[in-house]
Amino acid sequence: VHIRWDKPKQKMGQGGSSENAQPANTNTIGIPVKLNVYTPRQQQPQQRTAGTNTVSQVPSSGMGAYHSGVVIGGREYTFGGGGGGGSGVVDHVPGKAYGQANGNWQFYQAVDLGKTRLNQKQIQAALSELRMMFPAKSYDLLAKNCNHFSELFCLKLGVTFPNWVNRMAKMGAMMQGKGDFVAQEKAKIQQAEARRREKEAKMKELKTRQGQLKPEADANAKGVILIQVNCPGGKKARRRFVETDTIGDVMEFVYAYDSMVARKGFELVQTMPRKVFSNNRMTLAAAGLKGRANLFVKKKM
Repeated sequence: VHIRWDKPKQKMGQGGSSENAQPANTNTIGIPVKLNVYTPRQQQPQQRTAGTNTVSQVPSSGMGAYHSGVVIGGREYTFGGGGGGGSGVVDHVPGKAYGQANGNWQFYQAVDLGKTRLNQKQIQAALSELRMMFPAKSYDLLAKNCNHFSELFCLKLGVTFPNWVNRMAKMGAMMQGKGDFVAQEKAKIQQAEARRREKEAKMKELKTRQGQLKPEADANAKGVILIQVNCPGGKKARRRFVETDTIGDVMEFVYAYDSMVARKGFELVQTMPRKVFSNNRMTLAAAGLKGRANLFVKKKM
């Protein structure tokens, strides 16, 4: 199923309360996102604003049984169960709830969630991932329902899902000892983001260190030595030095190119013939290095 980037034929109302959408994403650039919320036909909704499909408040108890779908690009995406194989993620015309043809659901309100900064390709990728994560047979009324899908889709879009929509199911799942599917996925996303930020911080630190290195020796300089250093993480770093440079200069270079190497606790080693260069003040000439050298960085024993 592909997103069709047309304007919805049916204009949705916007509703909510202070708890409702928890301030909408106010990006001025991006693709608008809404959440269509439905109630069962037998459940009496709040008083509607005359002549609109909008309600102004969440039920005072903060509880209710709801169906929801995420509206983006002129289509509404939701999740439903079934006995067959394949994904339970479906899309349809906004405002026509999944199962509404059988009289199961009635429109309750549309919550404006702001705009996503994702582009069309990224949204398609998110939907493809969600289709695999939500096979029809995995549907569970309390632990993995349409609202869990909506919440996770909103998370990927970078907009805030109103908590009241799925509160009843989450409380029921907790009472039955079932895990919170969205919470588990959020934890995975947060862990991945933490790793990304850590890597980004390390790269930034390495760039700072590289900026502090003295200039690389010219290829035609007198006594130039091309050194390749094999780092602990598998990285191979190459740089030109001159005979008057020191072992410490080489270690500073390695320190600036591999985040696994610390200033203390590491040393340079040559394997053929085997030599250990522990004295950082020793010049490369005194260390017997010339022309080309292949060295390894090892932790000190």
